[in-house]
Amino acid sequence: MKEIQSYEAQKQEGILLNANELYKNASDEIIEEVKEALSDIAFNRYPDMENKELIQAYGNVMNIQSNKILAGNGSDEMLGLLIGYFLGKGKRLYTLDPDFSMYDYYASMHEADVVKYTCFEDGAFDVDKFIQDGKEKSVNMILFSNPNNPTGHAINRKVIDKILYAFPDIPVIIDEAYGEFASESMLQCVDQYENLYVTRTLSKAYGLAGARLGFLISNVKNIQELKPYVVPYNISSFTQKIGVIVLRHAKEYQPIVRDTIEQREKMFQKLKDLKTVRFYPSQANYLYGRCACKDKLLQAFEEKQIVIRNYKGSDSFRITIGSKEQNKLVMDVLLQFDKEEHVCEV
Repeated sequence: MKEIQSYEAQKQEGILLNANELYKNASDEIIEEVKEALSDIAFNRYPDMENKELIQAYGNVMNIQSNKILAGNGSDEMLGLLIGYFLGKGKRLYTLDPDFSMYDYYASMHEADVVKYTCFEDGAFDVDKFIQDGKEKSVNMILFSNPNNPTGHAINRKVIDKILYAFPDIPVIIDEAYGEFASESMLQCVDQYENLYVTRTLSKAYGLAGARLGFLISNVKNIQELKPYVVPYNISSFTQKIGVIVLRHAKEYQPIVRDTIEQREKMFQKLKDLKTVRFYPSQANYLYGRCACKDKLLQAFEEKQIVIRNYKGSDSFRITIGSKEQNKLVMDVLLQFDKEEHVCEV
């Protein structure tokens, strides 16, 4: 077996702006409904193996037929399902660099090779060269996040259409974990392409990182083919119930998403001209940056007990968009750092 590319655990103390979690917990009303639902759960019985109520609830919110959806223990499980189903020893997964590290994790579990196409500093890439390289290397699956994690860069639908047309015989998987914060999605295109798969999660925009709920969306034929390979009873009765309740309140999360987008844009406009730190436009719930004196910058955040995501071995980092108060603390640190650290101008 290949060496497993393990996922780096995140810190859980301080002002946590390192894991792209929602800055607020579920409302009191939702928590009360969850408490009441406990009495209806038969804990001595196995959960609904097909997650029917949960999938129907998600389909209603997203305006997608339930027979085009699978549910998983986080969208990670759905990504692992796809990699395990399509790949194996000697097969090649084609993704971007940088991108979500869990792709490497699942590929290494199944002894597949990972081929990475290097992006520009802002996360953009030349789609024609991407296609050319993929064909030359005879890749067996294409998978990337859009918006990109960690850069926040999002490619538009026309670019993804071009990739899908260029690779009609292999699965093309678009990881839309941050899709609610972006301007476009491929969800409504799953019937247009036989090889298109889209993953989504409730961990980000719906604040359910602690519950672990995600979805895979594709055309009916693809979902029916994959369904037998989903681990039986993969989502507990309690977690299914939590998901249904939160989705019942889906409209309550829309203002939070809009506020996050507004805060992101305000922060970027105030920070884009810093001399010592470079930030890039984002369509996710975070900002990606680079700093030649990153260790000093990390120390400045640590002194204020602010935890951000550090990408070791590089000059890059990522900051989650938090509450207005948290975002002000972040900007205060960055603006003060920029005044003091002229020696490390970018």
